[in-house]
Amino acid sequence: MTSDLQVKPALDIAENPAWYHTIDLPDGRFTPGYVDWRRHARRVLPDSLKGMRCLDVGTYDGFWAFELESRGAAVTAIDVAALDHAAWPPVNRAKLAADAQAFGLELGRGFRIASALRESSVQRVECDVLDLSPAAVGGRFDLVFLGALLLHLRDPVRALENILSVLEPGGRLILVEAISLPETILHPRTPLARFDTMANAMNWWLPNVRTLHHYLWAAGFVSSERRGGLLRPPAKPAMRCWYYGLEAIAPPATA
Repeated sequence: MTSDLQVKPALDIAENPAWYHTIDLPDGRFTPGYVDWRRHARRVLPDSLKGMRCLDVGTYDGFWAFELESRGAAVTAIDVAALDHAAWPPVNRAKLAADAQAFGLELGRGFRIASALRESSVQRVECDVLDLSPAAVGGRFDLVFLGALLLHLRDPVRALENILSVLEPGGRLILVEAISLPETILHPRTPLARFDTMANAMNWWLPNVRTLHHYLWAAGFVSSERRGGLLRPPAKPAMRCWYYGLEAIAPPATA
């Protein structure tokens, strides 16, 4: 006897043609990402986030959101609704959109697959960091994670202002951002950022470490210090670069 019910095939990692993140799965497999942060996550994130409410900004496939969740946090993850909603430099938008369509890229597909396979409770919300507010994400958070996003934004300080607006007083931002190592070594005390659009079609700025501290100061954070420091995760050649990890603190509550 046959059933009239259609059995939906299980989601599988092969259904996503291009994984950005390498993500561990419960059955021992992992996604074939362009960048593998697994060994570095323990240098960046606290061992325990039990009882904390956390936000992952620019989640893409969700690696950092799942890492926050695995440490006990209740996690919300945000990203833009579609790849062509990203803040691509205008001169490159048409080509980048055509390339994404040609490769069958769909923002959110990897997150949905990984979330289902991991049986995750992370809530994914479609929200541009440039539109981020407490109302958009259901309130404020104890900790926000921001990974490799500022280089893709024309106005990185505005994004950090919005992130500050969703942090509890005294809350923390953990930031991991691509940097220019030569400018960091040659000009350690001077904030400099390379205009990077001609070198990389999706990028705006490649700052030195001092600039990251100044970004945070300009946005209103009261302190910033090293958390993880220089990082260079395994990656496909086109994605290989240096990153730097920082932690910044939101102002305390005023009387």
